[in-house]
Amino acid sequence: MLSTLFDFPVWTGTTLVVIYLILRFNSVWIYKGLDRAIRNDRKVLPESYELPRYYKNGRNHAVDFSARWPGWDGWYFFVLPKDPAIPAKMARGSLMTGLYGLEGIDNYDRVSLRLDNAQEVEFLCLIPTEEVFDGQRKSFSHLSHYYLPKASDLEMETDKLDVSICGLRVQDDEETLRLGRIRGRWPNYQLQFINQENEIRIDLNYEGKDIIWWADIPGLFTYFAAFGTFQGEIQFQRGNNHPEPHRIPDAEQSFPFSGFGCFEHGFARKPFDFDPLWSPLRFLKSLAPSLKFVRYHYELFIGSGECYGGFMFARGFGINFRNRGGFFQDGSYTEIRKVDIEYPQGSETDQVDDCVGNTTTSFPRRWKVRAETEGGELEYTAFRTFPPALVASNMTYYHFTYEGHHQGQAISGKGYGEYAHI
Repeated sequence: MLSTLFDFPVWTGTTLVVIYLILRFNSVWIYKGLDRAIRNDRKVLPESYELPRYYKNGRNHAVDFSARWPGWDGWYFFVLPKDPAIPAKMARGSLMTGLYGLEGIDNYDRVSLRLDNAQEVEFLCLIPTEEVFDGQRKSFSHLSHYYLPKASDLEMETDKLDVSICGLRVQDDEETLRLGRIRGRWPNYQLQFINQENEIRIDLNYEGKDIIWWADIPGLFTYFAAFGTFQGEIQFQRGNNHPEPHRIPDAEQSFPFSGFGCFEHGFARKPFDFDPLWSPLRFLKSLAPSLKFVRYHYELFIGSGECYGGFMFARGFGINFRNRGGFFQDGSYTEIRKVDIEYPQGSETDQVDDCVGNTTTSFPRRWKVRAETEGGELEYTAFRTFPPALVASNMTYYHFTYEGHHQGQAISGKGYGEYAHI
């Protein structure tokens, strides 16, 4: 009996140590073993990687939108305009067939009719814009963000990429509006997104060029960013110049919109929501609000000339689950092996309330990135240029500029980022 009582804590402790070591050195056995990211083609995207991966069919092989799907797909785009005179300084849009499953990353206060998370899709359109009021320029992030019922508002093909999310018009809640649509086949896609709160519409044609694979673990998680060129038009249906600040204008303004950016597709298996597993940590945070367990930082940067890339940093409970990236320069690819991010103490931050005014979070205006690459250190200091767009209580999207150096050469440019600290 005593031997059994002694063996239990020994085996328990050994098991926990083994689990920790497996997770601690995940980059060895996952990234270089199971993960196909470093081996995938960086110039050509196979059709299977652009199509929806997680869904269920019903009768006659038609998509069953009312069923619980085994995971989610998300299609995204991000573009910076080439012409600095265009009022919109960036556009970011996404269509997701499900939620991530964790409050703080998802915003449950926006879930329509308080439906089960498995019944929801997500639409997002972020357009940081400079508007002129009475001769003065002001910066607005212009975020449009909805969770909507999958059964009624998602339209999706499975044998080709053609996915749309619809919703009710703000002005007339009895009329349906197609909020966003992405369709096409590599390397050419068409995108139409509407930010209806701010009456902005963007129609773009995309041509892909170079691919960075963040992860490709079969049956678990895949995510890539394909850099390329965009051509199209952006419409400000109520104009962008407001000589009378207290009068709503009705003069539409349209601008040709060309630029460089990314088309992205991510898909992941989701057997359950993560909130029950997170409950004990929420209790600890209620006792010590300053406790943070997970940090996620994702950036895509585009510099002058042929230089563009990014990184993905995800760290939880002292373990780096993803700390890699890469960039293309003059047509050649360089891997980023490790990223260190410094958030200066005492630097300026913005306090941001969530959509219902209950939660306040802060996000820095400046941070420094040091990346270890095959060709030496890449370093830049990033500056957030618009108010942070709070997507959920712990998730922020933003536009930034940066300055730094690589191999003794000065670099600078602009980009898009996502930041979460839970």
